[in-house]
Amino acid sequence: MVDVERCIECGKIIKDKSHSPYCKECDEKLDRQFDNIEDNILVYKELLDSEIETLNKFEKEDIEDLYKRVYKKYKSDGKLDDDGLRVLNKLKESFKLEEGKMGLPTIPVVKETREERLLKNNQCPKCEREIQKDFNLCPYCGYRLKKDFK
Repeated sequence: MVDVERCIECGKIIKDKSHSPYCKECDEKLDRQFDNIEDNILVYKELLDSEIETLNKFEKEDIEDLYKRVYKKYKSDGKLDDDGLRVLNKLKESFKLEEGKMGLPTIPVVKETREERLLKNNQCPKCEREIQKDFNLCPYCGYRLKKDFK
């Protein structure tokens, strides 16, 4: 019996026997998603949990390169403010990146915002009433609790 490699994203048989666990179509789709995530990080200075899930499909070296590009872009544009630092810290924590090994200076850890603190304690940032962790909207005031909820 011949051992067949299948794409871990869609299940198609990988014909070109590349080192990638993805078929050509899924690989291209993931590359586009990666580029969109980088653009969103640079423009909106936020990194959504759904984007972290997508980034988990990439190799650590790709994430380190993303971190370096974002850091350098924020620094050169004079945008290495608290929001920029939060994104970099979230990347660093989510993927266990070590700044010293990447050749970048250590960045300060920024304290969580009031909104982050309330959400962590299962409270709505607007009305401060108790909510369930899986809610997308506050049932009391309608506040959008998850940024990636559409």
